[in-house]
Amino acid sequence: MGLMETFAPAVSAINRPEAEEELSAPAGIDAAMVDAIDRVPTPLRQWPAAIADLYDAEVVRRLYREEHFLFLLGMMLGLATIAVDLLIHPEIAREGLILRIFAIVPVTILGLIAGARGWTQLLAFCVGAAPIAFIAVIVHLAYQLPPDLVPRYLYSTALMVGLANLILPYSLRGLIIFDLAALLVKAMVMALQGWDGFLDRVDFLVVFALIAGATLVVAARFENLRQHNFLLTLRARIASRELRMANRALRTLSESDPLTGIANRRGFEQAFEREIVAPGTDGRGDDTIALMMIDLDHFKRFNDTHGHQAGDSCLQLVADALQEVFNKSGGIVGRYGGEEFIAALRHREADAVRAIAEKARRTIADALTPAEGMKRSLITASIGVGMAPAAAMLPREELIEMADAALYTGKDRGRNRVEFVEAEAAFFKPN
Repeated sequence: MGLMETFAPAVSAINRPEAEEELSAPAGIDAAMVDAIDRVPTPLRQWPAAIADLYDAEVVRRLYREEHFLFLLGMMLGLATIAVDLLIHPEIAREGLILRIFAIVPVTILGLIAGARGWTQLLAFCVGAAPIAFIAVIVHLAYQLPPDLVPRYLYSTALMVGLANLILPYSLRGLIIFDLAALLVKAMVMALQGWDGFLDRVDFLVVFALIAGATLVVAARFENLRQHNFLLTLRARIASRELRMANRALRTLSESDPLTGIANRRGFEQAFEREIVAPGTDGRGDDTIALMMIDLDHFKRFNDTHGHQAGDSCLQLVADALQEVFNKSGGIVGRYGGEEFIAALRHREADAVRAIAEKARRTIADALTPAEGMKRSLITASIGVGMAPAAAMLPREELIEMADAALYTGKDRGRNRVEFVEAEAAFFKPN
Protein backbone atom coordinates (compact mmCIF):
# COMPACT_ATOMS: atom_id res chain seq x y z
CA MET A 1 0.00 0.00 0.00
CA GLY A 2 1.38 3.39 -1.00
CA LEU A 3 1.96 6.37 1.25
CA MET A 4 -1.08 8.37 0.20
CA GLU A 5 -3.37 5.33 0.21
CA THR A 6 -2.26 4.71 3.80
CA PHE A 7 -3.04 8.30 4.78
CA ALA A 8 -6.47 8.33 3.10
CA PRO A 9 -7.96 4.89 2.38
CA ALA A 10 -10.57 4.32 -0.32
CA VAL A 11 -9.49 7.49 -2.11
CA SER A 12 -10.17 6.10 -5.56
CA ALA A 13 -13.85 5.66 -4.73
CA ILE A 14 -14.56 9.05 -3.14
CA ASN A 15 -14.32 12.53 -4.58
CA ARG A 16 -15.20 15.90 -3.11
CA PRO A 17 -19.01 15.89 -3.63
CA GLU A 18 -19.40 12.35 -2.35
CA ALA A 19 -17.25 13.14 0.65
CA GLU A 20 -19.89 15.59 1.83
CA GLU A 21 -22.69 13.02 1.79
CA GLU A 22 -23.78 11.18 4.90
CA LEU A 23 -22.75 7.55 5.12
CA SER A 24 -25.50 5.00 4.78
CA ALA A 25 -25.68 1.35 5.75
CA PRO A 26 -25.56 -0.95 2.68
CA ALA A 27 -28.06 -3.77 2.55
CA GLY A 28 -25.32 -6.38 2.99
CA ILE A 29 -24.44 -5.12 6.48
CA ASP A 30 -26.59 -6.19 9.41
CA ALA A 31 -26.61 -5.39 13.10
CA ALA A 32 -25.03 -8.74 14.05
CA MET A 33 -21.91 -7.96 12.00
CA VAL A 34 -21.51 -4.58 13.68
CA ASP A 35 -22.16 -5.93 17.18
CA ALA A 36 -19.59 -8.70 16.70
CA ILE A 37 -16.89 -6.12 15.92
CA ASP A 38 -17.86 -3.74 18.71
CA ARG A 39 -18.32 -6.41 21.40
CA VAL A 40 -14.76 -7.68 21.15
CA PRO A 41 -12.19 -5.03 20.06
CA THR A 42 -11.17 -6.03 16.54
CA PRO A 43 -8.37 -4.50 14.45
CA LEU A 44 -9.59 -2.66 11.38
CA ARG A 45 -7.79 -5.10 9.07
CA GLN A 46 -10.00 -7.92 10.47
CA TRP A 47 -13.28 -6.10 9.91
CA PRO A 48 -15.61 -7.37 7.18
CA ALA A 49 -14.64 -5.71 3.92
CA ALA A 50 -17.95 -3.87 3.54
CA ILE A 51 -17.71 -2.25 6.99
CA ALA A 52 -13.99 -1.50 6.62
CA ASP A 53 -14.69 0.26 3.32
CA LEU A 54 -17.33 2.40 5.00
CA TYR A 55 -14.90 3.36 7.75
CA ASP A 56 -12.19 4.17 5.21
CA ALA A 57 -14.69 6.40 3.45
CA GLU A 58 -15.41 8.13 6.77
CA VAL A 59 -11.66 8.81 7.21
CA VAL A 60 -11.66 10.53 3.83
CA ARG A 61 -14.75 12.53 4.73
CA ARG A 62 -13.00 13.71 7.88
CA LEU A 63 -10.07 14.79 5.76
CA TYR A 64 -12.35 16.96 3.60
CA ARG A 65 -14.22 18.35 6.60
CA GLU A 66 -11.02 19.52 8.31
CA GLU A 67 -8.83 20.54 5.38
CA HIS A 68 -9.46 24.29 5.65
CA PHE A 69 -9.00 24.29 9.41
CA LEU A 70 -5.70 22.43 9.13
CA PHE A 71 -4.25 24.68 6.44
CA LEU A 72 -5.44 27.81 8.29
CA LEU A 73 -3.90 26.54 11.53
CA GLY A 74 -0.62 25.88 9.72
CA MET A 75 -0.52 29.38 8.26
CA MET A 76 -1.29 30.94 11.66
CA LEU A 77 1.47 28.94 13.35
CA GLY A 78 3.87 29.99 10.60
CA LEU A 79 3.07 33.65 11.15
CA ALA A 80 3.27 33.26 14.92
CA THR A 81 6.73 31.70 14.78
CA ILE A 82 7.99 34.67 12.74
CA ALA A 83 7.27 36.74 15.83
CA VAL A 84 9.28 34.21 17.83
CA ASP A 85 12.22 34.71 15.43
CA LEU A 86 12.05 38.44 16.04
CA LEU A 87 12.01 38.00 19.81
CA ILE A 88 14.74 35.38 20.07
CA HIS A 89 17.13 36.38 17.31
CA PRO A 90 16.03 39.16 14.94
CA GLU A 91 18.92 38.46 12.54
CA ILE A 92 17.21 35.27 11.26
CA ALA A 93 13.72 36.75 10.94
CA ARG A 94 14.10 37.74 7.30
CA GLU A 95 15.52 34.36 6.28
CA GLY A 96 12.84 32.62 8.34
CA LEU A 97 10.09 34.54 6.60
CA ILE A 98 11.45 33.68 3.14
CA LEU A 99 11.90 29.99 4.00
CA ARG A 100 8.41 29.71 5.43
CA ILE A 101 6.89 31.33 2.36
CA PHE A 102 8.72 29.09 -0.10
CA ALA A 103 8.37 25.88 1.92
CA ILE A 104 4.86 26.09 3.34
CA VAL A 105 2.76 28.39 1.14
CA PRO A 106 3.09 26.36 -2.11
CA VAL A 107 2.12 23.15 -0.29
CA THR A 108 -0.84 24.90 1.32
CA ILE A 109 -2.08 26.36 -1.99
CA LEU A 110 -1.66 23.00 -3.72
CA GLY A 111 -3.59 21.31 -0.93
CA LEU A 112 -6.47 23.79 -1.18
CA ILE A 113 -6.62 23.27 -4.95
CA ALA A 114 -6.59 19.50 -4.46
CA GLY A 115 -9.44 19.78 -1.95
CA ALA A 116 -11.51 21.94 -4.29
CA ARG A 117 -10.92 19.58 -7.23
CA GLY A 118 -11.54 16.40 -5.26
CA TRP A 119 -7.97 15.10 -5.65
CA THR A 120 -8.01 13.14 -2.43
CA GLN A 121 -4.59 11.54 -2.61
CA LEU A 122 -2.86 14.85 -3.30
CA LEU A 123 -4.87 16.56 -0.55
CA ALA A 124 -3.88 13.87 1.95
CA PHE A 125 -0.24 14.28 0.95
CA CYS A 126 -0.29 18.08 1.31
CA VAL A 127 -1.95 17.93 4.74
CA GLY A 128 1.07 15.96 5.99
CA ALA A 129 3.72 17.65 3.83
CA ALA A 130 2.97 21.14 5.18
CA PRO A 131 3.96 20.43 8.82
CA ILE A 132 6.99 18.39 7.71
CA ALA A 133 8.16 21.33 5.58
CA PHE A 134 7.61 23.59 8.60
CA ILE A 135 9.74 21.27 10.76
CA ALA A 136 12.51 21.36 8.16
CA VAL A 137 12.49 25.17 8.18
CA ILE A 138 12.65 25.33 11.98
CA VAL A 139 15.55 22.85 12.13
CA HIS A 140 17.47 24.82 9.51
CA LEU A 141 16.89 28.09 11.39
CA ALA A 142 18.03 26.47 14.65
CA TYR A 143 21.52 26.07 13.23
CA GLN A 144 21.65 29.80 12.41
CA LEU A 145 21.24 30.63 16.09
CA PRO A 146 23.86 30.91 18.83
CA PRO A 147 24.52 27.48 20.43
CA ASP A 148 22.61 28.32 23.61
CA LEU A 149 19.41 29.05 21.59
CA VAL A 150 19.51 25.97 19.33
CA PRO A 151 17.70 23.65 21.81
CA ARG A 152 14.64 25.94 21.87
CA TYR A 153 14.02 25.46 18.16
CA LEU A 154 14.92 21.78 18.02
CA TYR A 155 12.67 20.94 20.98
CA SER A 156 9.83 22.91 19.40
CA THR A 157 9.81 20.48 16.46
CA ALA A 158 9.02 17.67 18.89
CA LEU A 159 6.01 19.65 20.09
CA MET A 160 4.94 20.13 16.45
CA VAL A 161 4.98 16.42 15.68
CA GLY A 162 3.08 15.70 18.90
CA LEU A 163 0.41 18.26 17.99
CA ALA A 164 0.19 16.85 14.45
CA ASN A 165 -0.40 13.34 15.82
CA LEU A 166 -3.42 14.62 17.70
CA ILE A 167 -5.09 16.67 14.96
CA LEU A 168 -4.16 15.21 11.55
CA PRO A 169 -7.09 13.25 10.04
CA TYR A 170 -5.03 10.14 9.26
CA SER A 171 -5.42 6.55 10.25
CA LEU A 172 -3.00 5.29 12.89
CA ARG A 173 -0.86 3.70 10.20
CA GLY A 174 -0.85 7.00 8.34
CA LEU A 175 0.32 8.81 11.46
CA ILE A 176 3.16 6.34 11.94
CA ILE A 177 4.34 6.97 8.38
CA PHE A 178 3.99 10.72 8.94
CA ASP A 179 6.13 10.54 12.09
CA LEU A 180 8.80 8.47 10.38
CA ALA A 181 8.87 10.92 7.46
CA ALA A 182 9.13 13.90 9.84
CA LEU A 183 11.93 12.20 11.81
CA LEU A 184 13.81 11.40 8.59
CA VAL A 185 13.49 14.97 7.28
CA LYS A 186 14.65 16.41 10.60
CA ALA A 187 17.66 14.08 10.63
CA MET A 188 18.54 14.96 7.02
CA VAL A 189 18.40 18.72 7.66
CA MET A 190 20.54 18.27 10.77
CA ALA A 191 23.06 16.18 8.84
CA LEU A 192 23.28 18.83 6.13
CA GLN A 193 24.53 21.29 8.75
CA GLY A 194 27.58 19.11 9.41
CA TRP A 195 28.19 15.59 10.60
CA ASP A 196 29.87 16.65 13.85
CA GLY A 197 26.97 18.86 14.78
CA PHE A 198 24.58 16.06 13.95
CA LEU A 199 26.26 13.62 16.34
CA ASP A 200 26.28 16.22 19.10
CA ARG A 201 22.54 16.68 18.83
CA VAL A 202 21.28 13.14 18.33
CA ASP A 203 19.55 13.48 21.71
CA PHE A 204 17.11 15.91 20.07
CA LEU A 205 16.13 13.19 17.60
CA VAL A 206 15.60 10.82 20.50
CA VAL A 207 13.35 13.33 22.26
CA PHE A 208 11.52 13.89 18.95
CA ALA A 209 10.94 10.14 18.58
CA LEU A 210 9.83 9.72 22.21
CA ILE A 211 7.25 12.50 22.00
CA ALA A 212 6.04 11.19 18.66
CA GLY A 213 5.67 7.71 20.13
CA ALA A 214 3.92 8.96 23.27
CA THR A 215 1.39 11.01 21.31
CA LEU A 216 0.84 8.08 18.95
CA VAL A 217 -0.46 6.14 21.96
CA VAL A 218 -2.97 8.94 22.57
CA ALA A 219 -3.78 9.05 18.84
CA ALA A 220 -4.39 5.29 18.90
CA ARG A 221 -6.85 5.82 21.76
CA PHE A 222 -8.59 8.53 19.77
CA GLU A 223 -8.69 6.20 16.78
CA ASN A 224 -10.32 3.45 18.85
CA LEU A 225 -12.92 5.91 20.10
CA ARG A 226 -13.60 7.09 16.54
CA GLN A 227 -14.03 3.50 15.41
CA HIS A 228 -16.36 2.80 18.33
CA ASN A 229 -18.44 5.89 17.56
CA PHE A 230 -18.50 4.92 13.89
CA LEU A 231 -19.83 1.47 14.76
CA LEU A 232 -22.47 2.94 17.07
CA THR A 233 -23.57 5.35 14.33
CA LEU A 234 -23.62 2.54 11.78
CA ARG A 235 -25.66 0.41 14.17
CA ALA A 236 -28.16 3.24 14.56
CA ARG A 237 -28.41 3.62 10.79
CA ILE A 238 -29.02 -0.09 10.37
CA ALA A 239 -31.77 0.08 12.98
CA SER A 240 -33.26 3.07 11.16
CA ARG A 241 -33.08 1.22 7.84
CA GLU A 242 -34.76 -1.84 9.33
CA LEU A 243 -37.47 0.35 10.84
CA ARG A 244 -38.09 2.02 7.48
CA MET A 245 -38.28 -1.38 5.79
CA ALA A 246 -40.72 -2.63 8.41
CA ASN A 247 -42.86 0.48 8.03
CA ARG A 248 -42.78 0.09 4.26
CA ALA A 249 -43.83 -3.56 4.58
CA LEU A 250 -46.65 -2.64 6.95
CA ARG A 251 -47.78 0.11 4.59
CA THR A 252 -47.72 -2.30 1.69
CA LEU A 253 -49.78 -4.81 3.66
CA SER A 254 -52.26 -2.15 4.73
CA GLU A 255 -52.64 -0.82 1.18
CA SER A 256 -52.62 -4.11 -0.78
CA ASP A 257 -55.25 -6.74 -1.31
CA PRO A 258 -53.86 -10.04 0.01
CA LEU A 259 -55.61 -12.19 -2.60
CA THR A 260 -54.89 -10.32 -5.82
CA GLY A 261 -51.81 -8.31 -4.84
CA ILE A 262 -53.21 -5.08 -6.28
CA ALA A 263 -54.18 -2.06 -4.18
CA ASN A 264 -57.05 -2.40 -1.76
CA ARG A 265 -59.54 0.41 -1.19
CA ARG A 266 -57.17 2.35 1.06
CA GLY A 267 -54.26 1.90 -1.31
CA PHE A 268 -56.39 3.03 -4.23
CA GLU A 269 -57.45 6.17 -2.38
CA GLN A 270 -53.82 7.05 -1.67
CA ALA A 271 -52.81 6.42 -5.29
CA PHE A 272 -55.79 8.41 -6.60
CA GLU A 273 -54.68 11.55 -4.74
CA ARG A 274 -51.04 11.03 -5.66
CA GLU A 275 -51.26 9.94 -9.31
CA ILE A 276 -54.60 11.21 -10.59
CA VAL A 277 -55.35 14.40 -8.68
CA ALA A 278 -51.82 15.71 -8.07
CA PRO A 279 -50.69 15.89 -11.74
CA GLY A 280 -53.11 18.83 -12.15
CA THR A 281 -50.46 21.07 -10.61
CA ASP A 282 -48.28 20.82 -13.74
CA GLY A 283 -50.67 22.62 -16.05
CA ARG A 284 -52.89 19.66 -17.00
CA GLY A 285 -56.11 21.27 -15.83
CA ASP A 286 -57.85 20.56 -19.16
CA ASP A 287 -57.62 16.78 -18.67
CA THR A 288 -60.54 14.46 -18.11
CA ILE A 289 -60.58 12.39 -14.94
CA ALA A 290 -62.44 9.11 -15.10
CA LEU A 291 -63.26 6.75 -12.24
CA MET A 292 -64.55 3.27 -13.09
CA MET A 293 -66.49 0.81 -10.98
CA ILE A 294 -66.00 -2.70 -12.38
CA ASP A 295 -68.29 -5.50 -11.21
CA LEU A 296 -67.98 -9.11 -12.36
CA ASP A 297 -71.26 -10.40 -13.77
CA HIS A 298 -72.90 -13.40 -12.03
CA PHE A 299 -69.73 -14.03 -10.03
CA LYS A 300 -71.65 -15.67 -7.16
CA ARG A 301 -73.06 -18.28 -9.57
CA PHE A 302 -69.54 -18.86 -10.98
CA ASN A 303 -68.16 -19.24 -7.46
CA ASP A 304 -70.91 -21.68 -6.41
CA THR A 305 -70.53 -23.72 -9.60
CA HIS A 306 -66.76 -24.01 -9.76
CA GLY A 307 -65.82 -23.63 -6.10
CA HIS A 308 -64.17 -20.97 -3.99
CA GLN A 309 -60.67 -21.85 -5.16
CA ALA A 310 -61.70 -21.30 -8.76
CA GLY A 311 -63.39 -18.08 -7.69
CA ASP A 312 -60.18 -16.86 -6.09
CA SER A 313 -58.23 -17.77 -9.22
CA CYS A 314 -60.76 -15.89 -11.30
CA LEU A 315 -60.34 -12.76 -9.18
CA GLN A 316 -56.55 -13.03 -9.51
CA LEU A 317 -56.76 -13.36 -13.29
CA VAL A 318 -59.09 -10.37 -13.54
CA ALA A 319 -56.81 -8.29 -11.30
CA ASP A 320 -53.77 -9.14 -13.45
CA ALA A 321 -55.67 -8.30 -16.63
CA LEU A 322 -56.90 -4.96 -15.29
CA GLN A 323 -53.50 -4.04 -13.96
CA GLU A 324 -51.97 -4.64 -17.38
CA VAL A 325 -54.58 -2.46 -19.08
CA PHE A 326 -54.33 0.45 -16.68
CA ASN A 327 -50.55 0.32 -16.25
CA LYS A 328 -50.20 0.79 -20.00
CA SER A 329 -52.68 3.67 -20.01
CA GLY A 330 -51.15 5.48 -17.02
CA GLY A 331 -54.07 4.65 -14.75
CA ILE A 332 -54.49 2.89 -11.42
CA VAL A 333 -56.60 -0.06 -10.33
CA GLY A 334 -57.60 -1.62 -7.04
CA ARG A 335 -59.94 -4.17 -5.54
CA TYR A 336 -62.94 -2.41 -4.04
CA GLY A 337 -64.37 -5.46 -2.30
CA GLY A 338 -65.71 -8.90 -3.18
CA GLU A 339 -65.95 -9.18 -6.96
CA GLU A 340 -65.88 -5.42 -7.47
CA PHE A 341 -62.84 -3.50 -8.72
CA ILE A 342 -62.18 0.22 -9.05
CA ALA A 343 -59.96 2.04 -11.52
CA ALA A 344 -59.11 5.61 -12.45
CA LEU A 345 -57.12 7.48 -15.04
CA ARG A 346 -56.44 10.97 -16.25
CA HIS A 347 -56.31 11.69 -19.97
CA ARG A 348 -56.33 14.60 -22.39
CA GLU A 349 -59.06 13.08 -24.58
CA ALA A 350 -62.40 11.86 -23.27
CA ASP A 351 -62.71 9.52 -26.27
CA ALA A 352 -59.48 7.82 -25.20
CA VAL A 353 -61.00 7.20 -21.77
CA ARG A 354 -63.98 5.50 -23.38
CA ALA A 355 -61.68 3.32 -25.47
CA ILE A 356 -59.67 2.24 -22.41
CA ALA A 357 -62.83 1.35 -20.49
CA GLU A 358 -64.04 -0.76 -23.40
CA LYS A 359 -60.64 -2.43 -23.60
CA ALA A 360 -60.86 -3.29 -19.91
CA ARG A 361 -64.26 -4.93 -20.47
CA ARG A 362 -62.95 -7.02 -23.37
CA THR A 363 -59.83 -8.00 -21.46
CA ILE A 364 -61.90 -9.34 -18.58
CA ALA A 365 -64.07 -11.31 -20.99
CA ASP A 366 -60.93 -12.83 -22.48
CA ALA A 367 -59.30 -13.52 -19.11
CA LEU A 368 -61.03 -16.91 -18.79
CA THR A 369 -61.04 -18.69 -22.11
CA PRO A 370 -64.45 -20.30 -22.72
CA ALA A 371 -64.55 -24.07 -22.66
CA GLU A 372 -64.91 -25.89 -25.96
CA GLY A 373 -68.39 -25.51 -27.35
CA MET A 374 -69.30 -22.55 -25.14
CA LYS A 375 -70.37 -19.36 -26.88
CA ARG A 376 -69.98 -17.06 -23.90
CA SER A 377 -66.99 -16.21 -21.69
CA LEU A 378 -66.89 -17.82 -18.28
CA ILE A 379 -66.75 -14.38 -16.73
CA THR A 380 -67.76 -10.91 -17.92
CA ALA A 381 -67.92 -7.52 -16.29
CA SER A 382 -70.13 -4.47 -16.23
CA ILE A 383 -68.28 -1.18 -16.00
CA GLY A 384 -69.64 2.14 -14.88
CA VAL A 385 -67.57 5.22 -15.62
CA GLY A 386 -67.88 8.59 -13.93
CA MET A 387 -66.14 11.31 -15.96
CA ALA A 388 -65.51 14.95 -15.16
CA PRO A 389 -63.14 17.70 -16.26
CA ALA A 390 -60.11 17.85 -13.99
CA ALA A 391 -60.78 21.56 -13.54
CA ALA A 392 -64.09 20.70 -11.84
CA MET A 393 -62.10 19.20 -8.94
CA LEU A 394 -64.90 16.78 -8.08
CA PRO A 395 -64.25 14.81 -4.89
CA ARG A 396 -63.50 11.14 -5.33
CA GLU A 397 -66.74 10.21 -3.55
CA GLU A 398 -68.83 12.08 -6.16
CA LEU A 399 -67.02 10.35 -9.00
CA ILE A 400 -67.72 7.01 -7.29
CA GLU A 401 -71.43 7.89 -7.07
CA MET A 402 -71.44 8.76 -10.76
CA ALA A 403 -69.64 5.51 -11.64
CA ASP A 404 -72.03 3.49 -9.45
CA ALA A 405 -75.01 5.02 -11.20
CA ALA A 406 -73.50 4.14 -14.59
CA LEU A 407 -72.72 0.61 -13.35
CA TYR A 408 -76.31 -0.05 -12.30
CA THR A 409 -77.49 1.24 -15.65
CA GLY A 410 -75.19 -1.28 -17.33
CA LYS A 411 -76.53 -4.09 -15.16
CA ASP A 412 -80.11 -3.14 -16.03
CA ARG A 413 -79.28 -3.10 -19.76
CA GLY A 414 -77.99 -6.64 -19.86
CA ARG A 415 -74.51 -6.63 -18.26
CA ASN A 416 -71.14 -7.09 -20.02
CA ARG A 417 -71.17 -3.48 -21.15
CA VAL A 418 -69.71 -0.05 -20.36
CA GLU A 419 -71.93 2.87 -19.35
CA PHE A 420 -70.89 6.48 -18.73
CA VAL A 421 -72.08 9.34 -16.56
CA GLU A 422 -70.30 12.49 -17.56
CA ALA A 423 -70.27 15.86 -15.80
CA GLU A 424 -70.24 18.73 -18.27
CA ALA A 425 -67.59 21.39 -17.88
CA ALA A 426 -70.24 24.12 -18.25
CA PHE A 427 -71.68 23.25 -14.85
CA PHE A 428 -68.38 24.03 -13.15
CA LYS A 429 -67.49 27.40 -14.61
CA PRO A 430 -66.62 29.92 -11.89
CA ASN A 431 -69.14 32.67 -11.20
